[in-house]
Amino acid sequence: MAFIRWRGRCAQLLVTVYVDGRSKQITLTNLPGFDITEATKHYVVEKFPDLKVDWVAITRSLAEGPPNRLKEKTPTEHLDMAVVEQSLRKWAHETKVANHAHRLYEAAAVLTEWRASFYRENELIEESRSTC
Repeated sequence: MAFIRWRGRCAQLLVTVYVDGRSKQITLTNLPGFDITEATKHYVVEKFPDLKVDWVAITRSLAEGPPNRLKEKTPTEHLDMAVVEQSLRKWAHETKVANHAHRLYEAAAVLTEWRASFYRENELIEESRSTC
């Protein structure tokens, strides 16, 4: 099963595989933002077709942010918001009505910005400026 590993402010999507009875971690991709794009999902599926990724669990894990980096714990509703954002973007991509797609993308962007603002306002200062 895929999981998130944090390196400072950078998230990596990894999976553990077993080769000759030994475990080995494989980096599927880096996740530099506050959301997982459809392009990233397609990349992982194309590059690793035999691996199953629970995107809802990964989205929620990414929304929690890195451990020991925030003054306040990430609110539980932010984890739900991240999943809703993914759904809004998926529906926007699937709709045939341009105006609806625009509204869905905008709604997802608002939720992402709310989560990002909380993160920026609660981020601990030390070592927080490293980027992916």
